[in-house]
Amino acid sequence: MKIAGPAGNGLAPPEKIRLSFDLGREDKPRRRRRAGLRKTLLLITLMIAVTSCVRARTVGLRPLESPTYAYEEASIDLPGGEPGVRLDGYFTRPKAEGRFPCAVLLHGKGGWWRAYLRYARELAGRGIASLILDYYSGHYVDLEGLSVPFEHRRKQFELQNSDIRAAAAAFSRRPVCAGGQVGLIGFSLGADKAFRTAAAQPGIKAVVAYYGPYDYVSFIRYRVNAVLLALAGEEALRWKSYLEKNSPLAMAGKVEANVLLFHGVEDRTIRAAQSVRMLAALMRRGERSARMKLYGRAGHNFVLRRGLSAERSDSLRLTVAFLRENLTPKTGL
Repeated sequence: MKIAGPAGNGLAPPEKIRLSFDLGREDKPRRRRRAGLRKTLLLITLMIAVTSCVRARTVGLRPLESPTYAYEEASIDLPGGEPGVRLDGYFTRPKAEGRFPCAVLLHGKGGWWRAYLRYARELAGRGIASLILDYYSGHYVDLEGLSVPFEHRRKQFELQNSDIRAAAAAFSRRPVCAGGQVGLIGFSLGADKAFRTAAAQPGIKAVVAYYGPYDYVSFIRYRVNAVLLALAGEEALRWKSYLEKNSPLAMAGKVEANVLLFHGVEDRTIRAAQSVRMLAALMRRGERSARMKLYGRAGHNFVLRRGLSAERSDSLRLTVAFLRENLTPKTGL
């Protein structure tokens, strides 16, 4: 196992944790035990940093490179997972001939897909085509209602996941997409969706996940009032159990894509510990790599909030480099 990245001051989280595995067949049990111990110590250090009351200071923030391309964009629709279902999307690409890395952007629970237009345009200016997918336009799921029948909610939830898979596959076949591949960029709930899609579609080569919920056991415990849970009816408790058993964390071993995780240390909506746990699960996959960057001053949805331009720009810089690295050819060939 190779670990690299500056560590900041005091209890500040590392600027970047880069993880990859290079374990040959000749590895001895002692080497594996040492690797396991190093992973455990790393995760303990991260958990202390994330939960510390010391205000973290992110180091190594760098601006996004200047754009190379103008962009062009248009509304499109794509097939869903069932016959006759169409999903709304917004397509943004570099204004140039050729084929480019392609990414599908997945919005958060609020459904504000138009809020990611600026992000998509930033990608296009640097040679990456993208689709902002409104995955609510095919099937909508009430995630939090206490009286929704479980079977109806489960079916809608699974159809929604199927819609995303179908739309991503259709987008990958567009002539603009180099190699017939797409990466996924998910924000909050969209990060959950990105991992579910990648776990079901081995062809996904890259996942970028911003501040998502991955372990629903701890997430529900943190977000839902214990009294409310005690008073919940059978339908709501079945839904809770379903989410806990089908968390993205449990699917990590099926994700064949390389992964880049982002989270704000000051996130009070979805705590950064969620990304730490997901990173730990992804580390066990063998040859696939996972990287994570924590931002000390950032809260939830920091990509969309005013201010924090340095953190947003830095995350975009890393995303552009990551997609170029994992989706080939890099720019229009």
